[in-house]
Amino acid sequence: EDAVFLVSGGARGVTANCVIEMAKTFHCKFILLGRSSVDVEVPAFAKNENDEGALKRLIMNDMKEQGEKPSLPKVKSIFKNIIAKKEIDDTIAQIKKYGAEVVYIKGDVTKLTSFKVELDKATAQLGKVTGIIHGAGRLADKYIQDKTEDDFENVLSVKLDGLLSLLSAVNLNQLDHLIMFSSVAGYYGNVGQTDYAIANEILSKAAHLFKTNHPKTKVSAINWGAWDSGMVSGELKAQFEAAGITLVNS
Repeated sequence: EDAVFLVSGGARGVTANCVIEMAKTFHCKFILLGRSSVDVEVPAFAKNENDEGALKRLIMNDMKEQGEKPSLPKVKSIFKNIIAKKEIDDTIAQIKKYGAEVVYIKGDVTKLTSFKVELDKATAQLGKVTGIIHGAGRLADKYIQDKTEDDFENVLSVKLDGLLSLLSAVNLNQLDHLIMFSSVAGYYGNVGQTDYAIANEILSKAAHLFKTNHPKTKVSAINWGAWDSGMVSGELKAQFEAAGITLVNS
């Protein structure tokens, strides 16, 4: 119950599911780090609607009522912010429901300076960080000839620079747990995922290296299969099903 976990990508998707189960089982404390803002106000029309198509239509209608001409980028942006806010609020509510303490901080996991001040405030409230869960990730699936340098760097950065930022943010001598969300893509590879496969395999190798240098820390790199949430789109889900692959949590 005294454990304090710093969790990247922890307020939404797969990582949130895992954190909620940990809260239910162990009642530990969590500092959730994400790029989304919790200051977004969910409009009344969106509170009970989660279907993408229906919610986007409501957003367009609201924009028209406000005298604003709807544009696809603006509608997508508003939709994304609303969904993120609702998911974060739901995750926090479920964690608290199980008697665990939680603080959400906004920041870019690849840049320590973007979240260090808020992290210090959170640790002053909850206590020193004794565990890290690195669950943040990005995809930019494309054939290699279509993949840009920015695509490649963005996918690698969130995994690798993100890990370095998290490790730099805590006292490694006080770290009891280091858990990294890797992927079977790092072992088997997937078409269009050269960058994602490389990033996750490096995480797996990093687990071995960290354990060698810090034998008292429990270190795990979990090579997840595809989850039925988060980064797996409907199109990708259909491809997995056609190949006879059952999604995790489906």
